[in-house]
Amino acid sequence: MGTQQVLLIVLSVIIVGVAVAVGITMFSTQSSSSNREAIKSDLMEFGSQAIAFYKAPAGMAGGGKGSPGFGTTAAQIINGVGRWCGFGSDRVLKNDNGNYLFSMNTTSRAVIYGVGKQKGQNPNFVNTWHAPPPKKGYIEIILYINPEAADPFTWNIRN
Repeated sequence: MGTQQVLLIVLSVIIVGVAVAVGITMFSTQSSSSNREAIKSDLMEFGSQAIAFYKAPAGMAGGGKGSPGFGTTAAQIINGVGRWCGFGSDRVLKNDNGNYLFSMNTTSRAVIYGVGKQKGQNPNFVNTWHAPPPKKGYIEIILYINPEAADPFTWNIRN
């Protein structure tokens, strides 16, 4: 082969290699971003379920529209809203999108932490949480549970 043909083959291999590397990077970034959006969607669903719990009659194991409401102690809120949303007694819920922890900071503020299962979300994630997750790579929804307020439930998602 002539040197010109060898040069074209080498150049073609380099271009194809770069194209494959860029494609893999783009797919990985999109996959991680999609997982973060799925976590946010799950957290929005938990917020909606908390409202459903509050509005459900007490006879149906709900909050009875404020009587008793979300509860007065952290244990009542975790057992009420947490169980309604699907969390177990260990306050952890796992699904295809990620892992979630239901936590009570105060009796008027609950936080649900979510960590995605995609690489890049949180590589040091442990499967059992007993405290808030590491500061990097998680998303949280804060449920402000205030029985004295006109609107007793609001939520805020932080990323």
